[in-house]
Amino acid sequence: MLSEHFGVPLVGSGDLFREEIESGGTLGTIAREYVARGMLAPDELVNAIIQKRLKEIALERGFLLDGYPRNVEQAASLDRLVTINLAIHLKISDAVAVQRIQGRWQCPQCRSVFHERELPPPQPGICAMCGHRHLMRREDDQEDVLRARLAAYHFMTEPLASYYRQRGVLLAVNADQPASLLFGELARKMRRLGYKE
Repeated sequence: MLSEHFGVPLVGSGDLFREEIESGGTLGTIAREYVARGMLAPDELVNAIIQKRLKEIALERGFLLDGYPRNVEQAASLDRLVTINLAIHLKISDAVAVQRIQGRWQCPQCRSVFHERELPPPQPGICAMCGHRHLMRREDDQEDVLRARLAAYHFMTEPLASYYRQRGVLLAVNADQPASLLFGELARKMRRLGYKE
C-alpha cells in the first residue's frame, strides 16, 4: 500500500527469493535449500539477491524494502550500496503476527495477499486483483516454522531498531492495529517527514 501510495518500487526479500528459485539460477538453487527447511539464508546469499535487484531498478525516486535487512550485518552491507533515510519498525506482538500469517492467502499469479478475516477476497478463493481462481497458503506458513522465525527475529532483527535509531532514521509504529489504520498512520507520518505522494 505504501509502495503504491508514494509511487516507489517495493523490493520484498521473500518474493525475490521465490523469483530466484523459479529462475533456476545459481543463487536460486542455493536459496531453495534454505527455504525448503524454513531456515534463514546466510547473509552473503541474501545480500547478493537483494543487491542484484537494487542494481536493476531506478533508485532516484526511492524504494521500499520488505524483509531486509534482517540483522545489523546486512544493514551495514546495504549502507555500502545506498543511503537509507527512513527505517520503519512495525512493532507487533508474536500472537498477532502468528494469527496474521496463519490466515494469509496469496495469489500465485499476481502475488496479491489476502487474509481470511482482516482482508478476505470478495469471492472465496478468487483473487480480487487478477481473477486467478486458486489462492494458496505459502509453504513456510506452518506454526513450527513461524515460531522458529519469530525466535530468530527477536535475536537477530530487533537490534536493527537501535542501529537505525542511532542514525536518526527510525520510525516506530504499533502494527497490532488493522492494516488500514496502520497504513493511514504511516502515510501521515511520512508526509510530515517530507515524503511526497
